[in-house]
Amino acid sequence: MKGSRGIRWSAFREGHLLTGEGVFRIGGGASVREAPQNGYGGSFDKRFPEMRIGVVSDPHGCLVGLRATLDWLEEEGVDLVVCAGDVANFGPQPNKCISLLAERSIASVQGNSDRNILLPSPANQHTDERTAQMAAINDWCRERLTSASREWLTALSPKLTPAPGVLIVHGGVEELDEIVDMDARPFLPQGVSVVAAGHLHVPFVIHTQRGVWANAGSAGRSCDGDPRAAVAVLAQQSKGWKALVHRVSFDLGAAIREIHKSDMPYAERLIETQRKACWW
Repeated sequence: MKGSRGIRWSAFREGHLLTGEGVFRIGGGASVREAPQNGYGGSFDKRFPEMRIGVVSDPHGCLVGLRATLDWLEEEGVDLVVCAGDVANFGPQPNKCISLLAERSIASVQGNSDRNILLPSPANQHTDERTAQMAAINDWCRERLTSASREWLTALSPKLTPAPGVLIVHGGVEELDEIVDMDARPFLPQGVSVVAAGHLHVPFVIHTQRGVWANAGSAGRSCDGDPRAAVAVLAQQSKGWKALVHRVSFDLGAAIREIHKSDMPYAERLIETQRKACWW
């Protein structure tokens, strides 16, 4: 059984992440469908032989998708799990998604939606019908955040280093909402062999001269025509770090029922984009 090793959730129990310096305390394109992409980068670190890190990203309040990806990673028996951000906003269960990560002590970076939902609703945001609809959904989620959820989101860092040579960001190395797509030549900082990100809701892997850039896609709202969730696995082997992305099926009907039950604005449009796995 693949999950016999189990996930070492305890590695995050006290909010610690391993780094090259020892321990760091934290405050709190084409898509891949059937076949995973993979590639190696960087050098082998003998302190972490065959270490595997699961990366989820962008659940956007879809608890059904997030739980499915975490269950899949547990079955795979990865050593650590981290999140690349955008946990709560734009879905029917923002607080429950945060609670699930917090209960399992899964560290996350802050995504642009995580940052934006903490800010007051901007004035004069209704520039066209599309942005007005999205603003209404953002306001709905913002109004339902509990104080505990706000505190959790506020404490998130823009970057995490779960192991030497591994960097987790949301959009890009410098900005939360930076676009690093399949056509990009991503920048890997000195000493970093693999970067895992999210933001685009499209999973892929890019090989560079210095290492590997992996996008974990979305654990609840994919936007590449495939409604399944996506997840990335970073594996350190003798050749260096290897990145793979996988698709994970989840109960789409249950996710849609949660949207209906929530009484979110523009629920039918949300459901349509969820079914079609497309942008708003």
